[in-house]
Amino acid sequence: MGAQTDVLDPDGPVLVGAGSLLTDGVWLWREDLAYYVGRYHLALPGDFIAHVRGLDHRPPEVPESRLVDILTGDLGIPMG
Repeated sequence: MGAQTDVLDPDGPVLVGAGSLLTDGVWLWREDLAYYVGRYHLALPGDFIAHVRGLDHRPPEVPESRLVDILTGDLGIPMG
């Protein structure tokens, strides 16, 4: 977890958790996404919204094997 100023407003607030990533096993997003959506009224992809609604707005438990796949495959972070 880190802290970073608002990337769209350098004079804006420092956001704790900026750069931390969240996932539901399908989508990956930054922890500070809600701030940017609320502050700047950013539109999210329709597929993401439909996915979240399909989960009834409850994040699923993501298996460790999928988290490792995201780290190594999607983000290119070597394990070990």
